[in-house]
Amino acid sequence: MSARVLVIDDQPSILESMETFFRLRGWKAYTAMTGPEGLRLAGKVNPSLVVLDLRLPGMSGMEVLEQLRTRFPDTQVIMVTAYQDMETTIQATKLGAFDYIHKPIDINEMDAVIKRLDRSTMASDQSDGDVNEQDIFLQGSHSEIIARSKRMKDVFRAIGFVSDSRVTVLIQGESGTGKELIARNIHYTSAWSDKPFTVMDCSTFVETLMESELFGHEKGAFTGAHETRRGRLELTSEGTVFFDEIGELPFQLQSKLLRFLQEREFVRVGGNRPIHSSARVIAATNRDLTKLVQDNRFREDLYYRLKVITIDVPPLRQRKSDIPLLSSYFLKKIAYREGSKPKRLAPEAIKVLLDHDWPGNVRQLENLLTRAVVMTRSMVLTAEHTASCLQDSPKVEISPDADRSLESVERDHIQSVLESQGWHLGKVCAQLGISRPTLRSRMRNYGISKIGGGNRV
Repeated sequence: MSARVLVIDDQPSILESMETFFRLRGWKAYTAMTGPEGLRLAGKVNPSLVVLDLRLPGMSGMEVLEQLRTRFPDTQVIMVTAYQDMETTIQATKLGAFDYIHKPIDINEMDAVIKRLDRSTMASDQSDGDVNEQDIFLQGSHSEIIARSKRMKDVFRAIGFVSDSRVTVLIQGESGTGKELIARNIHYTSAWSDKPFTVMDCSTFVETLMESELFGHEKGAFTGAHETRRGRLELTSEGTVFFDEIGELPFQLQSKLLRFLQEREFVRVGGNRPIHSSARVIAATNRDLTKLVQDNRFREDLYYRLKVITIDVPPLRQRKSDIPLLSSYFLKKIAYREGSKPKRLAPEAIKVLLDHDWPGNVRQLENLLTRAVVMTRSMVLTAEHTASCLQDSPKVEISPDADRSLESVERDHIQSVLESQGWHLGKVCAQLGISRPTLRSRMRNYGISKIGGGNRV
């Protein structure tokens, strides 16, 4: 018996083309133009797969999806839409949609998606096809995440899977890739979005104060502790504590964080009463934690406790199809901030951006466009404008050698910027887009120092 597919779409041309597509591959195809009609037909034929349009007259595709997941839990659903909306993508994933495809439907992509479906349910003779990159505009209401690339589409699908659980998540990626934005989207698309989202930047806190900041302290616990103070884990309650740059967490505090993750309780500094907290922990790092574990600078048991779910954020050089859309968005954002009309990029200027490797990732792209807008009177940014701004940034060779660590690349980049700015830490921080404590921490960890003189401020 051939597999059965139900296509629900209000466009007759889509129904006709999808019906032909599936029948040529040995499927028995059924079609419907409305949600209620599709649900009635699903009750009769019990389809293995439903291809469902998001925008339908009357009953929306999302409402149809909810009923399908309840009444036909074994049926796989592929959502189709002409609109590009990250929050809808995440919601559809959370409701159980297998995948999300954009119009106009790419035949190769549809082939690739159905080949990934459960073979025991989807028994059909499918032709070969590679997944093409799909154009996706993804922007959440709580943070700015813009993407066209398939690799970022996978990141958003991961957000949909993990947002409504309390599982610990480790977000890995280079500086400037948007790890905090991803953490915020996980929180604000969860059932606990009305609870606090607290950031604990492990690279900026003074080590002696970090424990009190995280766990709180009792009155008289140390000099200056004139009153009892609740820490971030306690204040966050059922919300999310985001540990940015978790690799910088002092070794002594790593054991205490591990105990909290295991027991869901902690003790304030100077106290002896266990305090419970349901706060969810999301951590991020731009460092190789496995290398830190090998060097005995990060606890192995904490590392595995943190990486229950891992989300790897690709660097901008590996998602260059996002650059034109990101650039357009940043130009509008800069114009709004400056109270002016948005400038635009000439085609040859976009090519200059596409040819660059972007060691500073998305943050570097935004900074470059900001400089170009401020320094250019013309409403059109040319190749000369963008190339000139790129010359202000040090060129860092991104090694194709897979054995080269992220730490090595970052160390070289920091060293290069320090030398280009004459070791003026203020200018270096401005160019790298990081704080002075973060810079000093990186220099200390990487053993970077200026021979024969102190650092300038």
